[in-house]
Amino acid sequence: MQMIQFQPERWHACHEADWLSCEDGVNCYSYILNQPGYFWSVPGEGFVKAQTRKYFQSFDERYKNIAGDDFRQRLISGAIDDGLIPTETAVEQDGYYLAALFFADGEKDFHWYRKDDNGFWSHKNGRESASNCDDAGNVIKNPLESQHVTYPIFGGYFHVPRAGVLLKKQFPL
Repeated sequence: MQMIQFQPERWHACHEADWLSCEDGVNCYSYILNQPGYFWSVPGEGFVKAQTRKYFQSFDERYKNIAGDDFRQRLISGAIDDGLIPTETAVEQDGYYLAALFFADGEKDFHWYRKDDNGFWSHKNGRESASNCDDAGNVIKNPLESQHVTYPIFGGYFHVPRAGVLLKKQFPL
């Protein structure tokens, strides 16, 4: 069984000065899947290793004609297609660990948190280090009660298989 541990040193972060040209960024979805080799991944769309700038350009192009509600539903459906199981509550289940999805308000952007085996939640922004603290600097005990200014819209809890999730597609570039 795969351990889900908060190990920020395991996850590459881009330096502030070169984050747009960085080729080794790992985003929040790859983080909650516990797969640093997926680099930039999108629910239902696969993953890609690319410069941050190119990934964001491709992402924006992919979703530019999709309304916000449709975007959110598409990502939720994509996570389910990838093998995540939606759940109404943050109750753990054997063989799985928990993840929580949030969306930005007014933008097509998403962010995932995962519950580590130590009982706390953590997350990783694509260009930054993994963190177990919210925007106010508090350790995350419950993502619904934490401060996340950029991502205020709750998209749901999911069970992630401890055996892993295999993404087969490459995200469009």
